[in-house]
Parts: sequence; structure tokens; C-alpha cells
Amino acid sequence: MTRKEIESLFKTHYMQMYHLALTLLFDEAESKDVVSDVFASLLSSKVVMRADNAKAFLLASVHHRCLNVLQHKQVHERFVRLLTKDTDALVGDNTVEEHMQMKELMRFVRDNLSPLEQKVFRLRYLREMTCQEVAKALNVSRQTVHTHLKQSVEKIRKYFNSNSKAI
Repeated sequence: MTRKEIESLFKTHYMQMYHLALTLLFDEAESKDVVSDVFASLLSSKVVMRADNAKAFLLASVHHRCLNVLQHKQVHERFVRLLTKDTDALVGDNTVEEHMQMKELMRFVRDNLSPLEQKVFRLRYLREMTCQEVAKALNVSRQTVHTHLKQSVEKIRKYFNSNSKAI
């Protein structure tokens, strides 16, 4: 697609895409980021899109990216909860249980993830860097960061699900 075609799509469909993202994410900045990411991916790739299905394609792309954002948020919140050092915020048996889960998680990360996966995982979830920041820090592409995060989370889920321990 040419830049002019993408600009035309942007002008035509931006508000509808933004409203869909806002409906799913309830966050203006994240919604704008999602829509921008969709257009950035169009600019950087060789996506072939027919004029008669452009709107459906763009809305579906926003929907999928929003679901990915929500999934990453959920995983991130679980990790943050496990990583919290404010033991007063945790009550009862959860403190001990979450501490044990965190130790097991970090042992699993150390023993089972590749060095790059470990770096990506730690920067993203422990230092709370964005995927773009992680990519820049490690001098890799954003897609590489996404790929390694996805693989890492899948390995972690598989391990903890097979051992009947939920994170």
C-alpha cells in the first residue's frame, strides 16, 4: 500500500478504530497507541488489502491488538502482584504462597529460558519497560521482543499448569 492510501484510510477510519479500542481498553492513550500501531504495521509491511474490506480489516486488527494488550496487562498484573515487596499489602497465607510462587517462577526463568528470553522477560516484567523500550535496550526489533515474550509466557504457563500451580 502506498503512503497516500494509508493516509486516506487513516482519515476515513481513525475515529471508528479509536472508539473500538477505547471501548475495549478504557484508556485513551493505549487506544491511540493501538490504532497507531495498526497503521504503523501497514506502513512497514506489504499488507495487501482490498478497498472493499479495508474497514473490516482495520477494525479486526484493532480488536486483535486490544485483546493482546489486555492479555499482556493481565499477565503483567499477575507478575507485579507476585513481585510486590510491600508485604503489608498482602494478607494472610497469600504472602507466603505468592513469595514461594515468585521464587519458583524466577528459578524457572533462570533455568529454562534462553539468555535473550530472560533479558526480555526481566526488562518487560521486572523493570516494567514497554516492548519498544526493551527492543531499543537490547538492540533487537519490537517483533523479536513480542516473539520472545510470547514464547516465555507460554513456557511458564505450560510449566505451572502442568504442575497445578497458578500464577
